[in-house]
Amino acid sequence: MTPLTHHDILGLVEPFTRSGHQLDLAASDRIQRCLVFKPRISSGSVTATTQNSSIISPVPTDALALTDTLALDCLGADNFVLKRTLTHPDGLAATLVIKGADTASLLANVEAVDPHAPFRSGEGWQMACSYRLEPGHSASQASVTSPPASKPGMLLTSGVVKVAGLTLLLKMPGVTGYPAELEITANAAIDLPDDLLQVLGRDWARLERGAKSWKSTLKIRGKEPERMRLAQDKLETAARHLALTLSQPPASFARQQAAARWRVAGRRSVPMLTLVGLLLASLAVPYLGIAPDSVYWMLIFNAPPLLLLWGFSLREMPQFALPRPPKRLTAASWWPVAPAASAVMPSSQPSPATTATTALVGQP
Repeated sequence: MTPLTHHDILGLVEPFTRSGHQLDLAASDRIQRCLVFKPRISSGSVTATTQNSSIISPVPTDALALTDTLALDCLGADNFVLKRTLTHPDGLAATLVIKGADTASLLANVEAVDPHAPFRSGEGWQMACSYRLEPGHSASQASVTSPPASKPGMLLTSGVVKVAGLTLLLKMPGVTGYPAELEITANAAIDLPDDLLQVLGRDWARLERGAKSWKSTLKIRGKEPERMRLAQDKLETAARHLALTLSQPPASFARQQAAARWRVAGRRSVPMLTLVGLLLASLAVPYLGIAPDSVYWMLIFNAPPLLLLWGFSLREMPQFALPRPPKRLTAASWWPVAPAASAVMPSSQPSPATTATTALVGQP
């Protein structure tokens, strides 16, 4: 690809200039064919509901203005990628990405999205979601009472939650039917139980501790756009759960989630118990009195390779572990050393969006 000329740049920035955007020549890269525009401050009101009321009312956001930055990648003569990055004052960032051939149309699509809508917050936690916009997305497709992920033409790509010194990152799979990836990083040393998220339900996998983070997966059922809405709601559920859990001693989590932790232990033992059951059933076959010429012998002899093929067809291999009770939690605090200050909005401060329904499309 040839570098952008001044003539090319003048033609590309024309619709942006009409909308009040100014090109940042120092941040742009002509060789990489990337144009970056100077940040702007997006402010306004946000529609939100409280937990005790279904009335939607505007929330003033004078103190919560977002930094709005645009970047245009020129992949070809009629192939552009426009990325809008919205940065919250507390540091969380959400992105809106759209591809197409008409830069004016791309700009109109990303600016039709309410800049505060990708953000949600609650007591002790804050969440930001990033989306991929499909060409043709417009304000007329949106409903004020529906969450961002349910709107046509928008696909959730990732979400990030900051809560009590932890950062939870969700990455949506590129293919339907596969689980989303979860990663938790901490600002300081902390020992998290492997069933911390599994107590939320069957769709949550156990936490696997790595060198610098914990990893897990989340099953998201259904089709678009319901699948996107479920992913966003589940991420919010995890944010609430982590904020409540980390605000109390580990013993409180063990006591309050005792029944759920035992259910998790039971689910974990299913693969091993199934294997033991198959072995015992195979030992009992000679005593079943099956006739030598019975068709059942053919099924029994072919059962092992069929079970093997079934195992390899699973998108997630089961973990075989001996049944064991939930781990006891006796520490006085989750944090041996207090974590660094995290970018979480105080609950007394108005939030750009609450955990209730938020409007995604509006005037910027």
